[in-house]
Amino acid sequence: RDIMPLYHSVLMSLSKQPAAEYAKALRSCCHNIFNKGGWVRAVENHGIRPLPYRIRSPYSPDDERYHWDARVVSLYFDAPVATKNELELALRLDEQIIRYTTMKTKSVTDEVLSLKPSNPWNGVAGVEVKKRAPKKKRSRYGRDEEGSARQEELEGFIDKYLSKNA
Repeated sequence: RDIMPLYHSVLMSLSKQPAAEYAKALRSCCHNIFNKGGWVRAVENHGIRPLPYRIRSPYSPDDERYHWDARVVSLYFDAPVATKNELELALRLDEQIIRYTTMKTKSVTDEVLSLKPSNPWNGVAGVEVKKRAPKKKRSRYGRDEEGSARQEELEGFIDKYLSKNA
């Protein structure tokens, strides 16, 4: 069984593109994810947004090459890595997409699989996380054999005299 991480993809397309045409392209992306065994969790339309700087589109004619605003959509999906790569290739070849970025995000399964001591799911799942050994204290000027010898001498004294009295 393939592990499917949760991805968050942000797509920016031409603002002059009709919404129906963009919806058709987005629907095509979603069908590709479904056909490869993935799941689309959510689609968020952020509308037409002004861009912080002009973005050059390689496919547009010279008079419409630079864009100051774009239609922005977020797509959340679970898919195998190969499917994500195929989706990015399709987005790269689409003339209407100006920019895209895909990020792997944390999901509940990442939390469950985590072995951090602060993970609340470990107690529910019966997972025992071993505690790390405390860091050894070093002297101010680095490790010195004389200091460690003194430490061993002190521990020997404690074991010899104080454990008998207890």
